[in-house]
Amino acid sequence: MNKIAITDFLKRCIKYADASIKRKEERGDDSTVISEWHAYRNYTQYALEELEKGDLDHWLKRDYSTAVNEIQIDELDHPARAKWLASSVSPRPLGLISTRNNERENVAPMTSLAVVSNTPPLIVMSLSQDRNGKQRDTYLNLKENGECEIQLLAPTIEAAKDIDIVSAPTQDSEWNLIDSNGPIHEMAVVVLKCKLVEDNALPEGAVARLVTLRVISIITPEYLPPEEGFSILCQHGLDRLTPSPIDWGHIATHHRS
Repeated sequence: MNKIAITDFLKRCIKYADASIKRKEERGDDSTVISEWHAYRNYTQYALEELEKGDLDHWLKRDYSTAVNEIQIDELDHPARAKWLASSVSPRPLGLISTRNNERENVAPMTSLAVVSNTPPLIVMSLSQDRNGKQRDTYLNLKENGECEIQLLAPTIEAAKDIDIVSAPTQDSEWNLIDSNGPIHEMAVVVLKCKLVEDNALPEGAVARLVTLRVISIITPEYLPPEEGFSILCQHGLDRLTPSPIDWGHIATHHRS
């Protein structure tokens, strides 16, 4: 659990209690009710002080020494296997991948991507097929013109909703689903312009293709790389879009596979 988030929550509770007490006193509400609000406010203040001093730090620690299960992953069906893997290697950065062909712009959210080399600057991305066995437009467009943009969005609920919306199947450009012309999302914190350098099949009969991308340029309002990294939208588990596992979350409802 996050100590900063809990202390912030308790401070908000105290602020809310102070405002409520003031309103009730100004209205001349029953003194017993006001007394109960004072008691709530004082207990919350005491809990906050204990937490800030570190007296309750032991409450925030989990015991990880009791692992007793070993799950044979090959014995699981696909949904269960996907849920375990997505929950374990998580959260993952959520990139909005923009590509194009001669007809239209395409945009699709992807989490199966990672930086694997700084020099040369290389990113790998796994692109699976849809339920009907058709290669994704992202892959087909990459094979056609060899370029894409990886857009990392700000961690806002508006960005999460846009990500969810563009995941819906459409015969038109996904930009139209969110009333945007593209090719850069207005909430993009940083955009990595890339070119395709390699396309490989994954082993053991996997249907996804593993593409290697070389970063050509970075589009960002920053002049220096942020020391603590960009604050970006992530995916936690299978469907939860969030800045972090302990923050707000938006459950994605559209799926392409």
